[in-house]
Amino acid sequence: MSTYVESKFEGHDLSFQQWIALKVVRDGTVSNAGELSRELGITTGATTRMIDVLEARGLIARDRSVEDRRVVQLVITPAGREAVLSLQGHVVSSWNEVVADFTQEEAATLVSLLTRLLGAAERVADSALANREIEA
Repeated sequence: MSTYVESKFEGHDLSFQQWIALKVVRDGTVSNAGELSRELGITTGATTRMIDVLEARGLIARDRSVEDRRVVQLVITPAGREAVLSLQGHVVSSWNEVVADFTQEEAATLVSLLTRLLGAAERVADSALANREIEA
């Protein structure tokens, strides 16, 4: 599905992965480069390069903490918000094509089940991470 959605981004200034990065920062899902790296499933080096590109284009900013200068938060800019909104239709239309044969009730059930599955997966992953940190 990612490859299909990525094809809808051809001819635009953002890749699908860059769009996802902006969206998760905008939505508050991630707040720093480490979280973004984990969310996207890419290396920290690749994440830093992506942030550098997005920052140079004025779509994202790094906000260094006054209390602890080692802490750098990611903040979406107004131009970044506009970029997310302007390309959101490509993502929505792609998913609408996929679920076109579903009734509204079936689509609602699918969303509900996927939401539950995601919640369960996050709980399991968080628990495994917490257990590893305790052991270390």
